[in-house]
Amino acid sequence: MAKEPKIEEREVFPGEKLAVIEEYNDGKGTYQLDGDVRSSEIGATKHVEVSRSVLVRKKTPQILVPKEGMEVVAQVGSVVRRDARVNIFMLDGHHVHPAYTGVVHISDISRDYVKNIDLALRNGDIIKGKIVNTRNRLNQMTLGGSEYGVIYAYCSRCGGVLEYQQGRLTCPDCGRIERRKTARSYGKEDLT
Repeated sequence: MAKEPKIEEREVFPGEKLAVIEEYNDGKGTYQLDGDVRSSEIGATKHVEVSRSVLVRKKTPQILVPKEGMEVVAQVGSVVRRDARVNIFMLDGHHVHPAYTGVVHISDISRDYVKNIDLALRNGDIIKGKIVNTRNRLNQMTLGGSEYGVIYAYCSRCGGVLEYQQGRLTCPDCGRIERRKTARSYGKEDLT
């Protein structure tokens, strides 16, 4: 009986021939072209005996780009009359570097009417929201809903992290009480 061909694990580049289709099926990270199985990724090959296929484990990182519907975590950079500029550093639970720039309009803060944006957001606050528009490379976010809003806030007097106590944000250092549009998960989000 003839010995079956064995795929050796090795580093490959896109387009590189890995096997012929008579010997192996194409798996994740591969494609078929003229009877050959070729790599579609930069990575390392792996042979899967059960499915008689060869696949390529990707070596390059996946680039995350903001898309409508993604949950984001951002830091408020500046608050002006009608909107807040934010620096988005997490997309769907994954850290991104460099950060993307976004905007939260006063009408997107709450389902209720917000008269003064300073009562909902302040510079330096960490917020959780959802992207609702990415046209013109403007990442517009909404904080509407109980799951979105400020998840960490800082005292505007002394800079301490505000604690959520009895429905209010209180500074444990100076005792100041402040208002924000808080998320249900205020103070409990893991940002690591």
